Amino acid sequence: MGKGIKGEHRVVLTHGFCMDAGEVTVRQYTRCVEAGACKEPWRGDPWSTYPARLDYPVNMVSWVKAHAYCAWAGERLPTEAEWEWAATGPDQTRYPWGAEPEPSCDYVDYTKFGAPKWAAGADVGCGGGGPSPVGSHPKGDKVWPGGAIHDLAGNVWEWTEDSFVPYSSEPATDPVVRQDSAVHALRGGGWNRSYAAMVVTYRGAAHYSYQVPALGFRCVRGEPLATPSPTHE
Repeated sequence: MGKGIKGEHRVVLTHGFCMDAGEVTVRQYTRCVEAGACKEPWRGDPWSTYPARLDYPVNMVSWVKAHAYCAWAGERLPTEAEWEWAATGPDQTRYPWGAEPEPSCDYVDYTKFGAPKWAAGADVGCGGGGPSPVGSHPKGDKVWPGGAIHDLAGNVWEWTEDSFVPYSSEPATDPVVRQDSAVHALRGGGWNRSYAAMVVTYRGAAHYSYQVPALGFRCVRGEPLATPSPTHE
């Protein structure tokens, strides 16, 4: 995985998993809401995708809402280690699509130099304000023998299962980080973030209740995690 404060973070994954090809769409999330298993995303933002933009990634969802959806779908949120492996694989490439070329709107929905700090949700990105429909940038896919995974860079940040902490220099096997902290790790960057956030190892973090337009999620199918998830009640 990426470099932490004390040096290279060495991780071994011993269990197989299967990551969803796309970020969870509004169409998919709506089914969970209709089933009574998910709460509606927050709608109070100009770039909210729910409920009208059915093929866009659902945004404005907290970690708790994302966690509930994955459980309803018979899946779970990925750990940081699983997310990074799915995005880079054994080649440990800089971007999901490889070592080059550098990010562009042909490959990702991003903002080359990032949105201004005073307007993080500004009318920026490759398609203007807000994310693109899921899978709109196939050149930026991570292609595995079993198929392609879309939007691992750009479009919306993605929640992971782990608490956010600095990496340890000690080797880790099947890591999942549980801390008292209510902050969880984010991966993938978003449409309003710069080229630097498109690098696979780039990390973000947010409080579990965070609901913003550049944050969504995807799920994985795999073995249950060894430790229980926080309830954040």
